[in-house]
Amino acid sequence: MFIMIIDWNLVVFFIPFIALAVALLALIFSIIMHIRVRRIFRSASSTDIEKLLKLHTKTLEDFVAFRTESTGYMKLLDNRIKKKMANAATVRFNPFQGEGIGGNQSFSSVFADEEGNGVVITSMHTRARTNVFAKPLQNWKSEYELSEEENQAIKNQKNK
Repeated sequence: MFIMIIDWNLVVFFIPFIALAVALLALIFSIIMHIRVRRIFRSASSTDIEKLLKLHTKTLEDFVAFRTESTGYMKLLDNRIKKKMANAATVRFNPFQGEGIGGNQSFSSVFADEEGNGVVITSMHTRARTNVFAKPLQNWKSEYELSEEENQAIKNQKNK
């Protein structure tokens, strides 16, 4: 059996050092808290805590209102950007291919927003004349029949 003998003289000797360490930790903690409280209250011209808290509450309410307005404005801008055309897709072609005449002077171009609303413009070029056709688009579809080249231009625009 192991019997532990406690030297009470040694325990009594270390008690003041332990108390000193605890007091130093408490002092350091209170200094840190004092610095933090002073940093919080430095923006107020008054030492009245109630006025200061009202000031901070007002500032926070203003920030929340600004954030709400900013979020609404961002949504508005996002909707406006979706309706803007960023680029155009063009397909060049020869409508008389196989007949030995013409070249790739004809084209179909799509001008549409992100949602597919816009127009398909097709130009058919011959030696005698040039015809231009415009077909409206809604959701990447037209109420008018689309040629193979127009459909290819729409597909190219969707994939951009």
